[in-house]
Amino acid sequence: MVENVIRAIIFDLDGTLLDSFAVHFDAYVTMFAKFGIAMDEDLFWQIYSPNWFAVYETMGLAEKDWPLADKIWVAEVAKRDPQLFPGVMDMLKQLQDSYFLALVTSGSKNRVVKDLERTGLAPYFAVLVTGDDISRPKPDPEGLIMALDGLGLRANEAIYVGDTHEDRQAAEAAGMRFIGIENRILKPDRHSPFETVEAAADLIHYLPASSRPSEG
Repeated sequence: MVENVIRAIIFDLDGTLLDSFAVHFDAYVTMFAKFGIAMDEDLFWQIYSPNWFAVYETMGLAEKDWPLADKIWVAEVAKRDPQLFPGVMDMLKQLQDSYFLALVTSGSKNRVVKDLERTGLAPYFAVLVTGDDISRPKPDPEGLIMALDGLGLRANEAIYVGDTHEDRQAAEAAGMRFIGIENRILKPDRHSPFETVEAAADLIHYLPASSRPSEG
C-alpha cells in the first residue's frame, strides 16, 4: 500500500498562528456589556467557538441584536493588534520550501487581510479562505474544500492545523488529517483521536521531510 503524500498544510489563524484570544475576549466583554450581558474568562473558554453566532446564541443575545453586536465586536478588535505566537514566522519560512501553504479562517476578510499584512504573513499563503468567502462556518468543511480546490489537491494530500474542536470536526468532515494546537480547549490526552503539538512552531519538528512537488 502506497502511503499518501502530504503536499499542503492548511492553517487556521486565530489561536493557531495569531495570539488573538486575549483581544477577542476583551472585545466580547465590551460588546456583551452593551447588551447587559456579563462574560468572564472561564465562561469565554467554556463556550468559545470560531462560529461567533454560536457564541451569541449561547450567551442569550437576541438574534435581532446580532448585526449590531458584530459591528461593536469588529470595532473593538480593530483597536488592538494581536501578535504572532513565538516562532511562527520562522516555521512558515521553513515549511514553504516543503509544502503548499493555505489559510482557512472564520474571520472577516477585511480584518484577516489587515492582520496578515500587519504581521508579514500574507506572502506565505497560496490560498486564503475567510468567513466572508463561505456560507457555512466550521465545523462545516466548506472552507477546507474550497482551499483544497484552490490548491488543486485531494483531501488526503493536506493537513489542517487548528486550535478548536470545530477545526477538528471540519477537517474530519473534509477527509483531512488534523493536528491540534494545545490550549484550554484542545487539551493533550493520550486517548484523543487526533494529534496535538504544544504550539504551531513545533510543527517544523513534527512533519515529515519535503513533500512539495517540483514546480519546474
